[in-house]
Amino acid sequence: MASEEESLSSLKPFYVRQILSNFSHGIIDPYVSVYAVQLGASSTEMGWLRSLTNLLGNVMQVPWGIVSDKLGRYVPAILVGGVLSAVLWLPLLFVTTPSQLIAIIAIQAFATSIVAPAWASLIGRVIPRFRRGAVTSRINIAASLGSVGATLFSGYVMTIMGGSLSHMYMVPIVLATLFGLISSMVMIKVREKKQVSTGLGASSWIDLKVFRSSVDFQTLCRVSIIHSFFMSMAWPLFAITIVRVVKADMMEIAYISVISSVVAIFARRLVGRITDYAGRRVLLILSRAGIFIYPAMYALATSVHHLFLADIIVGIFGAISDIVLFAYQLDITPEDQRGTGIAFYNTVNGVATFFGSLLGGYIPSMLTWAGFEGRLPLQLTYAISAAGRLGGGLLFLKIREPVPYPSTVKRELARIVSEDLERTREQLKQIEMRGEMADRELQKDLERIDGMTKKKEEK
Repeated sequence: MASEEESLSSLKPFYVRQILSNFSHGIIDPYVSVYAVQLGASSTEMGWLRSLTNLLGNVMQVPWGIVSDKLGRYVPAILVGGVLSAVLWLPLLFVTTPSQLIAIIAIQAFATSIVAPAWASLIGRVIPRFRRGAVTSRINIAASLGSVGATLFSGYVMTIMGGSLSHMYMVPIVLATLFGLISSMVMIKVREKKQVSTGLGASSWIDLKVFRSSVDFQTLCRVSIIHSFFMSMAWPLFAITIVRVVKADMMEIAYISVISSVVAIFARRLVGRITDYAGRRVLLILSRAGIFIYPAMYALATSVHHLFLADIIVGIFGAISDIVLFAYQLDITPEDQRGTGIAFYNTVNGVATFFGSLLGGYIPSMLTWAGFEGRLPLQLTYAISAAGRLGGGLLFLKIREPVPYPSTVKRELARIVSEDLERTREQLKQIEMRGEMADRELQKDLERIDGMTKKKEEK
C-alpha cells in the first residue's frame, strides 16, 4: 500500500520539485510558440512544431514506462529525464530559423517523455486512492504558483531587454536551464522501496495486453483519441493569433499565460475536494466538452483583452481536466502496470495530436491557396476544432466510475459553498468581536484620561 511505501508527510520533495520544475517551464514554455512565429514560422511549420513535440513527447513513454515498471523504481527516470530536458533549453540561444527551433524542441520532448510515466507511477504509489484528488490538487497548485511567478518575471525581463531575439530570450533560457536542473536534483532526497513488478514487458506492448487489461481503460483511450485529435488542431494557430492578429507585446503574452494559471489555482481547490467525494466522471465530461469555447473565442478575437477572457475560461476547464483525468487514470490502471498503462494512454493520444496538429497547421495554408483571404482560414480551422472538441467531449459520457462515490457534484458544491459561508460568518463575527473589544478598551482609556484630567483640575 502507498502508506507502507511513503507517509504523506514525506511529500515535501514532490511539492518542491513541481514548484521548481514549473518555474523552469513557466519561464520559457509560454513563449516557445511565440518565438517560432517571431522567427517567421508559417502555419504549416507551427503544425510541425506542435505535432512533433506531441508525438515524441508521448510515443516513447511506453518503453520508458516498461523500463520503470520492470526496475520497480521511478526516481532514476525522473532524474535522468529532468536533467536532459533542462540542458536542452540552452541550444535555443543559437537558433536563427523556425526549423532549428522545431528540431531542438522535438528532441527535448523526447527527453521529457522519460519523466511522465515514472512521475505518474510514483505519485500513484505514494498517495492512496481516497486522497489522490486532494493531494494532486495541492501539488498542482504548488506547481502553478511557481509557473505564474516565472512567466510574469520572464515577460517583464524580455520587455525591458528588447534587442535581437537571441538577446531578448537569453535570461529566460539560462534560468529555465538552471531551475530545471535544481528541480531534478531535489528528487535525490526521495527514498523509494524497490517494488517487484509483474507488469508488462516489451512483448506485452506489442500484443496490446496493456490495452486489453481493462474495459474502462479501453473506453478512456478510444474517446480521448477523438477528442485529442480535434483539440490539437487549434494548437499551432494560437501563437499566430497572439503575434499577428492581436499583436500582443511580451508582457501581454505573459498575462495571457498567467491568467489561466491563476484561475486554475482557485479552481483546483474546489476540484480536488469534489472529485474525491463525488467521483471523476461528471467533471471529466464537463471539462472535456466545455473546452470548445477556447478556439471559438480565438476565432473571434480582435483584441488581446478577448484572449484574456478566453484564458479565464480555459483556466477553469483546464484545472478540472488536469486533476480529474490524472486521478481517473490512477484509478483504472493496476499499480504494477501503471507506468506502462499511462504511457500507453499518452502514446495513443500523442499519435492523435500529431495528426491533429499537423492537419491544423496545413488547413489554413490550403484554404489560403484556395482563395480564402485575411483571417478567414484561421477562423475556419478554429471552428472545426471547436466543433470537434464539443463532440469529442460528449463522448466521455461513455466512461464509468470504477468504484461508487458517496456524494454528487451538486451536493459537494453546495457543501463547499455552505462551509465557506459559515467560515466567512465566523470570521466576520471574530472581526466584530475584536472591534467591540477595541471599542471597550478605547472607552476605558478615555475614561482614564478624563479621570486624570479632573484630578489635575482639582489640584
